[in-house]
Amino acid sequence: MENKAIDKPRTSWPSLFDRGWVEKFFNSPMDEYFNFGKMVNVPAVNVSETEKEFKLSIAAPGLEKTDFKIDAYDDMLTISAEHEREEKEEKGGKYNRREYNYSSWSRSFSLPENCDLNKIDAEYRNGELRVIIPKMEIKEPKKSKTISVK
Repeated sequence: MENKAIDKPRTSWPSLFDRGWVEKFFNSPMDEYFNFGKMVNVPAVNVSETEKEFKLSIAAPGLEKTDFKIDAYDDMLTISAEHEREEKEEKGGKYNRREYNYSSWSRSFSLPENCDLNKIDAEYRNGELRVIIPKMEIKEPKKSKTISVK
């Protein structure tokens, strides 16, 4: 039994506007052609809430706890990390190409007014940063006023 491949009809000149190429380009994810995932390196975050606190879990493997910076100001929490890997040469060789040796990212979160900024706690373990934001009672709710239009 003989196997034969089915040949597609070919034109003599490839067309830039060939329908298959154009449709494939515009109907596929941009990461297929341009690797935006390498340009924007932001870790995944899970946010949960209990009666007493908010919890953020950030996936950040390969970092040290000294690589993180956490700032809380007014109603904004900013978590950032910066890490530079050591320059290590392979035994008996050298790198022909290095695409990773430095990484940094930053995430900011709006905080509700019932957060106690003075008691925010953070812990980094097993590649996960956990930030706990305790809630506090709001003693005096914000005042509201109805304004009439003249």
